[in-house]
Parts: sequence; C-alpha cells; structure tokens
Amino acid sequence: MQFKSRYTFQVAFLFPSRQYCYNARLPKPPAKGYLKMSADRYAVFENLNAPETVAFAAAEHAQTQAWLESRPDYEPLCRDILAVLQDEQQIPFCQEHRARMYHFYQSDEFPKGVYRVCSAASYRAGLPEWEVLFSVADFDELLGADVYLDGVSHLVEQPHKVLLSLSPGGGDAAFTLEFDLETRRVVENGFHFPAGKNHIAWRDENSVWVCPAWDERQLTSSGYPREVWLLRRGQAFEEAQPVLQTVPESVWVHAWRYLDAQGAPVDLLEESRGFFSRQYFQVASDGSLLPLGLPENCEICGYLGGWLLVLLRHDWARANHAYAAGSLLAVKLNKGVLGQAECLFAPQAGQSVEGVETTRHFVAATLLDNVSGSLKAWRLHQGQWQPAEIPELPLEGAAGVVEIIDQPWGGDVLYIAASSFLSPLTLYTLDLQRQEWCVMRRQPAQFDPAGCSVRQFHAISADGERIPYYYVGKGQENAPALVYAYGGFGVPELPHYLGIIGRHWLARGGAFVLANIRGGGEFGPAWHTAAQGATRKHKSADDLVAVAQDLAARSLAAPEHIALQGGSNGGLVCAAAYCRAPQSIGALVCEVPLTDMLRYPHLSAGASWLEEYGNPDAEPDRGYLKKLSPYHNLHNRQPYPPVLITTNLSDDRVHPAHALKFHARLRETGAQSRLYAPEAGGHTGNASQEEVAAELAAVLIFLMQAVGKP
Repeated sequence: MQFKSRYTFQVAFLFPSRQYCYNARLPKPPAKGYLKMSADRYAVFENLNAPETVAFAAAEHAQTQAWLESRPDYEPLCRDILAVLQDEQQIPFCQEHRARMYHFYQSDEFPKGVYRVCSAASYRAGLPEWEVLFSVADFDELLGADVYLDGVSHLVEQPHKVLLSLSPGGGDAAFTLEFDLETRRVVENGFHFPAGKNHIAWRDENSVWVCPAWDERQLTSSGYPREVWLLRRGQAFEEAQPVLQTVPESVWVHAWRYLDAQGAPVDLLEESRGFFSRQYFQVASDGSLLPLGLPENCEICGYLGGWLLVLLRHDWARANHAYAAGSLLAVKLNKGVLGQAECLFAPQAGQSVEGVETTRHFVAATLLDNVSGSLKAWRLHQGQWQPAEIPELPLEGAAGVVEIIDQPWGGDVLYIAASSFLSPLTLYTLDLQRQEWCVMRRQPAQFDPAGCSVRQFHAISADGERIPYYYVGKGQENAPALVYAYGGFGVPELPHYLGIIGRHWLARGGAFVLANIRGGGEFGPAWHTAAQGATRKHKSADDLVAVAQDLAARSLAAPEHIALQGGSNGGLVCAAAYCRAPQSIGALVCEVPLTDMLRYPHLSAGASWLEEYGNPDAEPDRGYLKKLSPYHNLHNRQPYPPVLITTNLSDDRVHPAHALKFHARLRETGAQSRLYAPEAGGHTGNASQEEVAAELAAVLIFLMQAVGKP
C-alpha cells in the first residue's frame, strides 16, 4: 500500500506440439476424484526453504525454459521486446523537484538500473543532459544481497536528501538507506534500517516515521508493521518515541506527513484493522493521537489549506447531510476535530474517482466514466471551494486513460499521461493557473494499428448483471483472443496502450479483450463490493466465464482460441473460471496467483485479505471458499486446456505455494501445465529488463502455441 504524501515518491517497476516431458518427481497420485484436504501432499511447498520446494520449482522452471529455447521464435521475440524496453525514444517518466528531473533508468549497460537527474529546462527542450546519481548494483556488496530498487523518497524541502528502499530479490521486504544525492554517498550514521516490510517516511530533515517490520515481534499476523515510532536524527532505534502499537490481529499501521503548500504540515496515522477498515488519527506535536472520527472504510487522499480530501467507500450520514459512496469530500480539520464538509464530486451511474492530487491552490481528480478517463479540478479560494475551468485535453485519437503522474511541490502544474488501446502515451503538463496544456513527450508507436478497432460489448453474467468488456482487434471472425481480467480490491482495469501485445499479438491478427468484471473499481465502490467476501467473490469468476462465452456467441472467438490471463487476484479469478468452465476456453496464463483459498490466510500476506475474500477458518465462509478455490476444484477425469503458471520464490506477498501446488495438481489431472519461476522479481516483477522481456516472451510463445498463432 502506498500513500499520497507530499514527501513521498515511490518508483514503480513494471506486465505444434502440446506434448510435455515431465522429469521432476512428484508424490504418488491420489485416487481418482477431487483432491482431499486431509491428503494435501503438496503442503511441503508452503515451506520455501524445504529441499523439495526448491528442487521442484527449479526443475519445473528449467523444463519450461528448455521448451522455450527450443522454439525458433523465442530468442528473436526476447530480443525485440528488450529492444523496445530499452528504446531511448521511450518517454523518461520523471519526478520534478526544484527544477530538476529525477528518473530511474535501466539499459543493457545498467541492467539493475541507475538513478539519474537532468535540469527541467533540458528535459522540456527534449535534450535531457543526464547525470547518474547512483547505480543500484553498487548496493549489492554493501548490503550482502541481490537487491533491486523499490522506491526513492525525497525530502521535498531538500530533495537531495532521499531514503532508498532496496529489495532483496525484488520482493516487498526492503532495506532502507539514507542517501545524499549531492555527495552521492550513503549518509554516515543516517536513517538506516534492516530489511523488512517496513514503512519509513520523512517527517522533516531530522526525523522520520518508522513502522518497523524486521523482527517478528513487530509484525501483525499479515506480516506488516504493527508499531509506529518517531525517530530523531542521532537516536538509536531503542531511543525513538513510541506512538502506537496495534493488536497483532490488525493488518498494518502507517504514519506520514502531508506538507501543505498553503500552511503548516499535518502528521497523520492510519491503523488498519482490515484491508479496508481504517481508523485515522492526527498526531499532535507532543506525539499524542487525536482520533479523526472519519468512516472506518474511507480513504484520506490529500490535504490542502486545513482541509482533508476524503474518498468515501460507503454512504456517510453526518450533520444532517448524506454523502453517497464514491464521493470526494473536503473536510475541515482543526487539531483533530472535523468541521464542515464540502462535496466536491458525487458520482453518477458509471462514474468513479480514479485518483486525487493536490497543488498549491487546487485539488485535481482523475475520473472514470464508463471506463474512459477525464479530469476535474477545484480551487480553494479564501476558504471556499470553487469548480475550476479546465481546457479540453488535446487528445489525438480516442479517449482512454488519463492519469496524474507528478505534481512539482509548491506550484499549480500537473504532469498528465494520456493513452488508449491504440494510441501511444502522450505526456502533458497542465498549468491550472493559466489553464494551459503543453505536450511534453509522445511515446513512439510500438505497432501499426491499421485495421484495428475498439468496440465495447456487454456479457450477461449468471445473476443477470451486464458485464462490459472491450474487444480490440481487426474484426476477423474467430481470431485468437487474449482475455485479461483482475476483478478485485476495487482496482480498475483501464484501456492503456497495448504496446508489446499490440506489436506481437494484434499486429498478427490476434484480439485483445479487457474484461471489466465485478470486484474491480471501474464503476465505483458498489462494483467492488458486488464481488467482495466469501458469499460474493464467485461473481468475479462468473463474470469472466460470461465474457468468454459471449465472445463465442458473437463469433468473435471460438472457445479453443480463447486464452484467459490474470495476475495475483486476477490469477485467482482466471483460474477459478478455468476450473468452472474449461470447455469455454483454450488456455490459461495464471501469474503469481492465489489458488488455495482454504490456506491463503496462513501464507505470506494472506491474512490481510480477509475483508476481500472471507475467512476459510470459519463457517460458512469455508464452504463458499472451497467452491471458489482452484486448487480444490480440479478433477482427475476432466480434460483441461494448457496452462502457463508464473511465480518466483522471492514473492513475499502472494506465497509461491499457490502456484506450485496448483501446477502440481494440474499435472495429476493430465493437464498440460508449465511453470515459469525465475529466481528474482518478487510479486511485482521487480527485475532487470532482460528478465522482464524473457517473461513477456514466454507468455506470448505459450499463447501462440496454445490457442493458435495469429
């Protein structure tokens, strides 16, 4: 989870024969029928250090890699994808601080990447003069681990002071080091912390908020921090000021500072008893906590001029006013006491708030309307909120995604990225004071969209709900179709530029389908809650099956030419749909998935997701989750289409046992299952560009083999 702190910049890292030769040893298969929990012979995979686990993952990956390398088109595909990733004409997305542009850069020379900077003037002129500030690879020896850059947090008032998050193997756990970008050295006796799922945030130049997670005694049952400390420069951690300790059954605690460009900063703390159940506090100057009295399931998404920006997940009745779920509110804050509330935006049918950002005088929000992006803004003037005029975005091509990617502190300029399925991304600046758009960069096209079109259809799910989906392709009847879905945690799936998929799938005649199934956030909180919890989560899979069957009914794709793809929660949903209706699809790409829904709370961060899925250790949730669980719904006598499953043993968010157990069980049924499990990358694919390219190529090769080469 990340916070919209004005002190925080998080760098994100990002997407023939069917005969298989099995060499790795498996336990003796059980009797025909469904796998029985009392005889879970693959429970050993829950121990990542067990020799059986390490050997099985390595052998299965090696087998998959050998198969890939035997394909004549694999190596050329890897090289082409890598060339696109390393193309110097790609937009260098930056964070601006004090007229300097900071950028994380990977290349053949720097496979782990470097952090570099140029002047804002040279960047805007299109001729950036880059200086390398540090190389990630240089920290391997210092930390005694194979580390990857997970985040850079600038102290906004002195942006040369940063906190680096460096993750062993690319997982969620990370070391924290204080680094000086001027001297280009680790700060001696600075803010340094051991590896863990810590939350470390600047408070000011000489203090940080510390939510530690490097010791089991500091953790919730979900494996996240349960303590908040204020650590001042020069103090040992044992000398830090304790602020809060939550119960072990909670999910996490976080603390951060909003640096208000119009006034004094405000320190806030979040105590999450569930993934969506939060209590917020203002931290007083003496360290005492002032409960804010906000709804427990809302999200604080900004602060400006003494007003909190609050996004509601459920209806809120307050002071004779009723505010609808999905509304964006400005709520006056004074020393922990809430004052008047102003509704800035109340969604209509099909609308939702996708993101919120503050500038010196404005609040801006990116909105979704039938999954198409737009932008609104409001000005705080003399204590009053007023809608701000925004000139029309000068888009070329169809509207799609509009996202705020940066806001230089202290001004009223936004950096906006816009794209669609077929239109490459364009980077704009928007000056809210001047009401002026400026084109900064245009991403070069990665494929020729000629002949391709975008259409939106609706499938009818099992309970009668209309499920929208986008179909992108050349309109060829029964073309191979890749159906992508997520459907969880209120996260929307949006019509981004297709890039590599366009280059190597659409351009060859294949089709891409984006399924906006329930559980996601495309249409606001109600779309999420409709498929939330043990009694409703199955609706996400129902919706996906309906989309696949609708494609066939419209003759857009024959079942044997339909592939489902999803990762994490999307891997669960796609695998559940696969088990439920194998006759409706031709293949499954199941990436870093959940599959064992009876064991998930006891694996890695699984306990934090009880509000999303329900509790399998209690009835009646257990019965519902067993029906949903892909691992428990594979039948030995059922023919299943081919599967590619991805994971790696450094994933400390979704336990790799989910992928390993599902793969092993599929093989018992006789299904053609392949496991792709590289050593590094974690849950988010935080690895080198070569490794990213190799995995993308593996997915494409599998798809071409399984559902037909476009």
